[in-house]
Amino acid sequence: MQVQDDNCHRMFKKTLKFNDQLLNISYQSKADLSVIEEFFIDKMYRSLDKIIPSLTYPILDIGAHIGCFSLFANALNSKIKIIALEPEPNNFKLLKENLKVNHCKNVTAAQQAVIPNCHPEFISGSPGMLKPVQHDNKTTILYLNTDSHNHSTFYETENTLEVPATTLENLISKSKLEKISLLKMDIEGAEFEIFKNTCVETWSKIQYIVVEYHELCTTRVQSKFNGNKKNDLENVIRSHGFSVEHFPNHYDKRFGLFICRNKRI
Repeated sequence: MQVQDDNCHRMFKKTLKFNDQLLNISYQSKADLSVIEEFFIDKMYRSLDKIIPSLTYPILDIGAHIGCFSLFANALNSKIKIIALEPEPNNFKLLKENLKVNHCKNVTAAQQAVIPNCHPEFISGSPGMLKPVQHDNKTTILYLNTDSHNHSTFYETENTLEVPATTLENLISKSKLEKISLLKMDIEGAEFEIFKNTCVETWSKIQYIVVEYHELCTTRVQSKFNGNKKNDLENVIRSHGFSVEHFPNHYDKRFGLFICRNKRI
């Protein structure tokens, strides 16, 4: 079904059944629809079907897009608290709409990007240089992509937008989270630097991690990180006591999913 929102954007509705529940999901593009199908048709996250129902501590949905993972997790465990972050305004609007329509009262949404403690950015006029982002920084640059699920704070494009931002540590502190049942992260390449700069105390609070990795390298700055290889990310996660299961993307070997369990909890 096709409708229009107040800003005359084309809107579509997808109704589907998951875990004996009807979900009504609004979306705007084929890119959005591909993400819906990834979760509920292709079932890329099916390994979590038996994990999420038993979780008790909050879930963090970082890079929430239009809300598919939060809807997925809520359908499996409607009692658990979920905090969903999405920085891009149009995606965030759809995220809020989809949570409202599907009565996800346990999900809190915020329009924010999550950035590492030391955030790579070009310094104007100085190609190839990096600048640190302070803990109290409130915004960052979001590089916009033609596909709604490919916006990134790391991989550069010509079109940009300044968006609210926080670090993982600040999010946990301000949300007063003692433990995190599951950290889901799908942030188009920025996951590498976030995990490399995550403090030991934060790792110890997390029971499960599900992260989509993106092996891309498109600028001189990004090449300084050796292309961000999935093996490097896996080694970082394992070094903090996590087991790692690898689910490669069948269409593009540069992408895939890690499902990780903290063996110390």
